[in-house]
Amino acid sequence: MTTVAFGPLSMRAGGGRDGDYIVESGFFSDWYSVSQSKTEIRERAVADGAFGIDRDWRSGLGLQMLGRFRGDAWPTMLADLSRVAALGTTVDVTVSDAVGVSTRRVQVRKFVPKPMPGAKLCYFAMDLFAVDPKRYGPEQIASTGLPTSGTGQPWPQPWPADWGTGGDPGRVTLVNPGTADTSPLLAVSGGLDGGVQLVEITTGAYLQLDRVIPLGSTAFFNTRTSRVYLDIPDNDISGFTSRRGWEGFQIPAGGTRIIQFNGQGAVSGTPTLIARFSPAF
Repeated sequence: MTTVAFGPLSMRAGGGRDGDYIVESGFFSDWYSVSQSKTEIRERAVADGAFGIDRDWRSGLGLQMLGRFRGDAWPTMLADLSRVAALGTTVDVTVSDAVGVSTRRVQVRKFVPKPMPGAKLCYFAMDLFAVDPKRYGPEQIASTGLPTSGTGQPWPQPWPADWGTGGDPGRVTLVNPGTADTSPLLAVSGGLDGGVQLVEITTGAYLQLDRVIPLGSTAFFNTRTSRVYLDIPDNDISGFTSRRGWEGFQIPAGGTRIIQFNGQGAVSGTPTLIARFSPAF
C-alpha cells in the first residue's frame, strides 16, 4: 500500500474509505521527477557539439497534489488540512511505497478546496514547491568517541600469550546508497578546551575549530551550508574555523566518507562525534 504523510496527516494513494485523505496518482509522477537543469549549455563555436558540463545544477521542484476526502467528518478533515496547508508554511512530505521511503520538505504555494456539502465530499488541489529538489531516504546515524590506544603486548611475554587489547581509531564511516550527493550534519559534544579537528580520510579534507567546546554543549558542523554553530543555529561560531574543507565531506552518490575525530587541548567528560545524514535521490 502506498501512503503519504503530509505533515501530521496520513493520506492514501487511490481507493480508500470514508475518513481517508486520498491522493491522486499524478502526484507520484511529480514526486519521482528530476527537476530541470539550470546549468547553461555552451555550444562550441568552431567545432561540433558543446563544451562539457563540470556540474549539472538543478532548479527547485514544483509538485501538484490533487486529492479528495469524504464522510460525516469532512468539515473537521477540511479544517485539519487547511491548518497544515496554511500558505507560506513548510511541510515535510514522506512517501512510503514499493520503491521505499523518501522525504521532501516543501512549501505550500497554493491550496484550493472544493467542498460538496450535500455529498459529504471535498476535493482539493495544492501546489507545492521543494527548494531542495532531492528526495531523502531514512536518516542514518554513526558515532564515535575520541581515539584510544590499545594496551599493547606485554614483555617479557607470558604464557599463555597475552596479545593485549586493540584501541579505537575514533572514526565513523558514512555510506550513501543514494543516486545523488548528500551532506552530513556533524555534531561534536564537549568538553574540548582547544576545539576539534575533523579529517575526511578518503579526500584528505580538514575541518578545524579553534575554540573551546564547553562540557554540556555541542558544536554542529553543517556541511550543506558550510557553517558551524554552538547548540543552536543562531549561535554561529564559523569564524573560529581555521581549516574549511567543506567539499571533501560531501558524500557522493554510491560513495563513502570516513571521518577521523581528533580533539584539541585538554579533554573533560566524554566527547563524542555523531554524524547524521540521509541518502539522497
